[in-house]
Amino acid sequence: MELIETGVALLGIVLISNLISHLLPKLPVSLIEIALGLIVAVGFNVQINLDTSWFLLLFIAPLLYSDAWRFPKRELWALRGPIFGNAIILVILTTVLGGFLIYTFVPELSLPVSFALAAILSPTDPVAVQAIAKSVKLPSKILHLVSGESLINDASGLVAFKFALAAAVTGTFSPWQATTEFLYTALVGALIGAIIISLINLILDFIGSRGIHDVVFVVVLQLFSPFIIYLIAEHFHTSGVIAVVVGAVISNLHTKNNVNYTGELHVVGLQTWDVLGYLFNGAIFVLLGVELPVAMSDFADNTGRLALPMVFLYAVLTWLIIFGIRVIWTYGNQYWRFYRHKEESPTWKTAVISGLSGVRGAVTMAGILSVPLVLSDGHTPFPARGLMLFISATVIIISLLAAIILLPLVSRPTQKQAKKAKKVAQHMSEPRAQVYILQSAMRMLEQQYREENAALIYEIVLNYQHQIRQLQLENMNSEALNPILESEVRLRKIALEAELTPLKQLLKAHTISEFVYNNEIQRIERLENNLNYIVQKPGQVQYLQRIKYWSRMAWRAIKIWLTNEENQQIRDESDLARTASCEAAIKALEIQLETMNDRQMKREYQTAHNLIISYRNRIRKARQSTEQLEKSEQLMRLNLELAGLKAQREAIQHLFAAHFISLETDVKLRQDVNYSETALLMNETR
Repeated sequence: MELIETGVALLGIVLISNLISHLLPKLPVSLIEIALGLIVAVGFNVQINLDTSWFLLLFIAPLLYSDAWRFPKRELWALRGPIFGNAIILVILTTVLGGFLIYTFVPELSLPVSFALAAILSPTDPVAVQAIAKSVKLPSKILHLVSGESLINDASGLVAFKFALAAAVTGTFSPWQATTEFLYTALVGALIGAIIISLINLILDFIGSRGIHDVVFVVVLQLFSPFIIYLIAEHFHTSGVIAVVVGAVISNLHTKNNVNYTGELHVVGLQTWDVLGYLFNGAIFVLLGVELPVAMSDFADNTGRLALPMVFLYAVLTWLIIFGIRVIWTYGNQYWRFYRHKEESPTWKTAVISGLSGVRGAVTMAGILSVPLVLSDGHTPFPARGLMLFISATVIIISLLAAIILLPLVSRPTQKQAKKAKKVAQHMSEPRAQVYILQSAMRMLEQQYREENAALIYEIVLNYQHQIRQLQLENMNSEALNPILESEVRLRKIALEAELTPLKQLLKAHTISEFVYNNEIQRIERLENNLNYIVQKPGQVQYLQRIKYWSRMAWRAIKIWLTNEENQQIRDESDLARTASCEAAIKALEIQLETMNDRQMKREYQTAHNLIISYRNRIRKARQSTEQLEKSEQLMRLNLELAGLKAQREAIQHLFAAHFISLETDVKLRQDVNYSETALLMNETR
């Protein structure tokens, strides 16, 4: 039960962290998750015994499998040299050279312990880089390189850490034994991953050849794959991490020519991995925050004689050593490629960006927490264990902060690049393009207007109007938005005043009761009072207004239930009053349209038209409030909504062909339309 409660708490903190990140978009969610984990650990005295074996199995294995499975094949092959160089040679260089430098500048650490510290700090964390890349425009080549190397350097870094740690614990080290064991661990692990995933692919091919296309089964088998690969590889004392990565890459390549790998399977698989990655990535950094006090307490207990500023200085020097080795290595790689292929000139800017992108994270923390408390004799405390933990944890935080603060400054385009960019025509923003395609769909649907489909068209168009209004409120500046909102307030007041006249006439003729009349009058008065809220941005009063609205609806339902009159009679009178008031409002708005001059027509026509559509839709609901949609009407609705989606696709194609939107925006808009169509068709078939 305690384990379940811990899991639920972790997921809750992940959700809260992501909510905060939406409110503070400049701050990477990984840093927020670490901070909340630290607050929970300190404030509630929470401790989680982080075992390296289950941590790697539960979190690292599926995340690495997901990254390798989704990694672009072309980029993976094109960057194979730099990826393997960074993942293996750079890790070894960081372990050896970084270990000697750490030993030089941190005299409290022995040479084997310094090697172990440098080894566990060598793996980069793609999760943190991806989070930072959302707010920083990193060069795609560097982003792919960092993501690609992180698929392998976790394994190489952990293997190097294992040997250095063994040397520190036993006091002996054999280069020959380390080399042979490393080759066995890597090669046999890769072979096991290839064999297991090949068997899984054979199962999938067999099922597909029998005409069985069970998307849920295939996705669940994909989710199961990294766990079984990791467990079997570790059972044979090889690298489960390497086995998982190799298996995912082979699975990725297998889908290329697999006729049974449908578009539905691809979309469902990606979305499922996205959800799991969202939760697992967040849980990793929350755990990292929870474990920070452990590192602090170990440092205080075992190495408390050192002044805290001195230990922070050690941590900064350690990060500078790791960062400097990566920068120099990257510059050397650039120079070598330029010398051989004359493709790109080496620049220190690119090297520094690569160095800052090498953020340390979960694997580093998991490895460092596996350091034993005592040496091989069973009673001698491990030398400077607390200092190792504290330096590692601090380096993780420094690398994150350095990436957040410095990457935007370093990756900023130069004046020459900025001038060149200004010469290129700026594309339409995504929100503006969304408004355009929704308006195109509205115009197309209005051309399909017939008496038999009028009610459905009003409802679909009204939904488009709500989406446009939301986009305008979220993305337009006040100078452009205020005239639109002021026009809407004026026209709404005219419509609400027109609603009063027919209500008074119906009451005078005893067609509706005083109860219904008072309800409608109160509704109009509330709408008039709320008109001032229209000019405010979403979020300022939105949630409070919703609470008030649902409270009023609940109180109205209670009053209807407690009244002596028949409920059906009240509903009929309410529908009659609503229909009459809406018709009066429509007539008043149409008179306004007829009397508008050209300037007013340009500014207010769309607003008035939207309000008329809204009132017509209310009339439809009043007349059909108790009727069930027939099959023919459902089919008509489906065809109209599909026609609207088709119009949106045509509008997107027009914008892209005319170079009004970028390829990235084009793809994003098409994906949104495809998702809407998929959801629509799925609802119809359930």
